Amino acid sequence: MMKRFIFSLLYLLIRYCGVASLFRTCMAKKKLTVLVYHNPLVDVFEKHINYLSSRYNLVPLMDFIKAKRDRSWEMIPDYALAITFDDGWKENYELLPVFQKYNLRPTLFLTSQVINTERHFWWTACCNGDVERLKRIPNMQRLAELEKKYRYDQDKEYKGDRQALNVNEIEKMKDFVDFGLHTRYHPVLTQCTMEEKRDEIMAGKLELEEILGRRIEAFAYPNGDYDEECIHMLRECGLKIARTTDAGWNDINSNSYKLKVTGASDNGSITKLVAELTGIPRFFQYAGYHGNFNGLKNKPKL
Repeated sequence: MMKRFIFSLLYLLIRYCGVASLFRTCMAKKKLTVLVYHNPLVDVFEKHINYLSSRYNLVPLMDFIKAKRDRSWEMIPDYALAITFDDGWKENYELLPVFQKYNLRPTLFLTSQVINTERHFWWTACCNGDVERLKRIPNMQRLAELEKKYRYDQDKEYKGDRQALNVNEIEKMKDFVDFGLHTRYHPVLTQCTMEEKRDEIMAGKLELEEILGRRIEAFAYPNGDYDEECIHMLRECGLKIARTTDAGWNDINSNSYKLKVTGASDNGSITKLVAELTGIPRFFQYAGYHGNFNGLKNKPKL
């Protein structure tokens, strides 16, 4: 309760003491700001986009690929901001009218073995207190514990209770969004063996391309965790960019496989969103929990 109060006070101070305006002018003007959502409510998301569209130029994340390829940042406008979504929740389809209304082209990162099925995302099967612990153990041990304690199997179908987008929804969204890969089953890649990583990345890319009928060039690391082995595999299979959850902004010199974000809470207030656009809450989160003052997330430790 105290922690929530302190952060609420921090958000107010950032918004109304000029800090947010200063960061926007000094940090965001000539950079690409990237936000990551998961499963926001339609009305809250529209309020966010209404606010953002009056202060930023909303651009597709895929424009970053073109800018890097041509070594030209001129195609990226001042105060450029890209919207991304992780996982591929079925409710994302309800946001389509908002995308169309604001001429917004987000990138949706999909889990290839959960979309178009009635499977469940693994973290929804267990209690909240277990989720963070399970992220910090080897992948096979995580799956074994999920099966033993929660009777969860990542290939189990929950009839009549799907969580992810289906192909009909994806087909209707294809002209208005870009799609990227978020692995097959959403494991923490740094807890996977080399072969597990290869399966999640390379096989996932082929599966998603078959579902979508188009080439996939973008990737987002589940839980924001990655290592050099992951990056090597992304390059090897032709993925051009990868988004992390590290804090910061992006420019022509940014590592294409370590794109940074400033944050965004699915259903946060506008005041919280304004604060998150500075990157300050994410820097504090990583410095005090599982990262450092450079805004980089450390590999989870046992």
